[in-house]
Amino acid sequence: MKRLIALSMTGLLAASAVTAQTTLEVTAWKGNEAEPAGMDEIVAKFEAAHPDIDVELSYISRSDTDVVIPPRLQSGNPPDVMMADMPLTKVWGDAGLLVDWGTDAEWYGRVPAGLQDAITINGAAYVMPLEVIGMGLYTNMDLLAQVGIDAAPTSLDDLKAACGALADAGIKPMLMTGGFPSVLFVIANGLEAATTPVADLGNGTAQFVDDPGFSGALDTVRDLADARCFDAKEMAGVDPWSTALSEFKAGNFAMLPQGAWNIGSFREDPALNFVFGPVPTASGTGVTADLFGFGWVIASESENQAAAKTFVEFWSQPENLQPLLDAEAAYSPFDDGASGTPALAAGYDAARAAGGIRNYPFSVGQWPGALDGEMQNSMTGFLLDLEQDNGDILVRWDETVEDNL
Repeated sequence: MKRLIALSMTGLLAASAVTAQTTLEVTAWKGNEAEPAGMDEIVAKFEAAHPDIDVELSYISRSDTDVVIPPRLQSGNPPDVMMADMPLTKVWGDAGLLVDWGTDAEWYGRVPAGLQDAITINGAAYVMPLEVIGMGLYTNMDLLAQVGIDAAPTSLDDLKAACGALADAGIKPMLMTGGFPSVLFVIANGLEAATTPVADLGNGTAQFVDDPGFSGALDTVRDLADARCFDAKEMAGVDPWSTALSEFKAGNFAMLPQGAWNIGSFREDPALNFVFGPVPTASGTGVTADLFGFGWVIASESENQAAAKTFVEFWSQPENLQPLLDAEAAYSPFDDGASGTPALAAGYDAARAAGGIRNYPFSVGQWPGALDGEMQNSMTGFLLDLEQDNGDILVRWDETVEDNL
């Protein structure tokens, strides 16, 4: 009898252990071979610290997330934790499909005020951010050294002077291509000089055509073309995501506006001596266009919400998040976090510290996604014909906003 009782107790304990084990289903568009982002390392550390929780991490690309996840959310069979950006967070949050952490959450209190405002939707905090990644100007320092310049430009005057010296020496100064690079440059300069709240330009309260900052940013592109920074018509035909990157990496151009996510690729060539700094602007400090990339959200229908919150909160601790920041050359979204950027991005770090930060409006949901496409098309067309009227371009941006309210 004692043996039977002992065996019964053993069975009950075993059954209890199985019951206590929680499996979390987590989806992300990071963590594959192409973009490991330190995910496996952090998940393994979490599981070691929480042996009662198993994490099943599934890779789903950003584009597939739009297709695969919504039906599961709506059917009541969602993943427990999902990677999301602000457009996804807003749609899912507004539909009541996500857990609201509340603005009194511990991690929320460590997010800088500017980013807090950007990730808060009608008073709700659905997404815990994981990284902020910089967008600025890459500069080939060896090419600048050939014309006696030893620092990357951060002011428009210095940029024009560098372009003139490079052009005189037969060196191609700048890859100001159509699409993203020229849009990044115009947005950075427009935001620094804007006279209206950024969000108002994206919700119809204010208009681009009435803001002298953005008209001035278009004028700046003309000025740079006149300063021989680039051949505008040639740049309109350069693919910003393939040819431009290859040309800079090959050392054929001195400067390129782009994102810090390219640092890893550029560093693969030890012969490429480059730095990453802010977008040059009139202030001289330059603008660091910070992109909120993604964060974790929890499904409101998750059956494992306590474990899911434990998992998400784990990533908010600086020592746990650091492998992701290092892999992505990104910044922590928390006040007490660190940077994952290498020494070659010291100029970008300095501009951030000097007040040059501007959150990229599309990444935080302040401007509609359709406007991004219109801006890219507009800038390509503008490079083809710099005589276009600024007002005509800005009105098209306002019309796109109005069509997407």
